[in-house]
Amino acid sequence: MNTHEPKPYNLKKLSGFLGDDPQQVIEMIGLFLETIPPELVLLKENAARGCFDEVATIAHRIKPSLDVFDLQQAMKVIRTLELFSKDDVHQREVSALVEELTITLEFALKIMADELHTMS
Repeated sequence: MNTHEPKPYNLKKLSGFLGDDPQQVIEMIGLFLETIPPELVLLKENAARGCFDEVATIAHRIKPSLDVFDLQQAMKVIRTLELFSKDDVHQREVSALVEELTITLEFALKIMADELHTMS
């Protein structure tokens, strides 16, 4: 990663939400790193099977986590993914959106894991 590029997330909202408790921030980052990858797997599996109701449910479930970490690009994709999963006309675009979300979040997760390592 180019060190001059801004991180794809911002911890200010999370930190403010937790009362600026650094230990809780570390714990929440760890929880995010644990929970999001399996959710991405479920998104991919359900999109591939055409289970669009489940895709919408998963997208809705992870949206607050993306918001609290201020993952703006991922939030744009997840909102569209949630809407398109419920719309017969746009469901053919769901797999591409899941892939875009996965790439975006895997990049953020890598940087977050590196940052967590330096914080711990």
